Amino acid sequence: MKKDLSKKILFLHREIVFNASMKFRSEITLPQSPFTLNPQDKIMLMGSCFTTHIGQFLTESGFDTCVNPFGTLFNPHSIAQGLNLAIEPQRYDERYIYHHEDCFVSFAHNTFFNRKEQSDFLQNIENQLNISHQFLKQAQYLFITFGTAFCYKFIERSLIVANCHKIPNFKFERIRLAVDEIVAFFVPFFEWLKQGNNTLKVIFTVSPVRHLSDGFHENTLSKSILHLAIEQLMHQEQTYYFPAYEILNDDLRDYRYYALDLCHPSEAAIHYVRECVEQAFFSIETRQWAAACRKRGLADRHLPLINNNR
Repeated sequence: MKKDLSKKILFLHREIVFNASMKFRSEITLPQSPFTLNPQDKIMLMGSCFTTHIGQFLTESGFDTCVNPFGTLFNPHSIAQGLNLAIEPQRYDERYIYHHEDCFVSFAHNTFFNRKEQSDFLQNIENQLNISHQFLKQAQYLFITFGTAFCYKFIERSLIVANCHKIPNFKFERIRLAVDEIVAFFVPFFEWLKQGNNTLKVIFTVSPVRHLSDGFHENTLSKSILHLAIEQLMHQEQTYYFPAYEILNDDLRDYRYYALDLCHPSEAAIHYVRECVEQAFFSIETRQWAAACRKRGLADRHLPLINNNR
């Protein structure tokens, strides 16, 4: 009897110890960054909609930012093309301009730049190119987020586009970029860096947003190509990788961290990734300064309305 009781006690003890040590997440160990962001730093961010979330966070934290100056860009070719145009704004020409449904659109930009008047369209494009050019020359950091390896080529001009602008799909050819192609797209940019801004640090990420419209298997292939391309681009000097993709898909790894479409990250997931950005790139002093900036911004957004009729 005593022997059986001892066995039960030992079993229960093992169960308690086992349950106490169980983990329900594969927590990501963030890579140790060799640098920290400072309050005076200028930061450019380019890429998918995930870039916008991080850019908004850095802007609210008080940094001098330039977020998606060409609008949201999903494929690496369009991101590299945007960087090359920012390096040499004069390379922008009529190949990128198209008139569709009473609007002038740019195949190097997203729909935000569409205009009905040609003069307004061209002036806006020129202004943004000049702003991007000046900012890129002075920036300390550049965040690049790849979204998908799939892109669309405008058949009439054999031009890979940043956005189809609701032009009929039969005018485009859907293609999947190869690793070597992606790496080659960025060669002119890294060559320019040696003379144009040799202190710029480039942080690559892969967007955790799932492009299921491409297909489940195709999305997996696409993300794999992006990871392999970044692995090769990391051979360039002053290039780094931030594991945004792994944080959502390996660390959080649960549909409660996705929005209703089950593709985009939820607000909770975005907040967690922001905390990871802080942990990876902010010093203690920068965290305190950034928190104060966000607090002031929040207070400004909640100022009471003044009744001017009194």
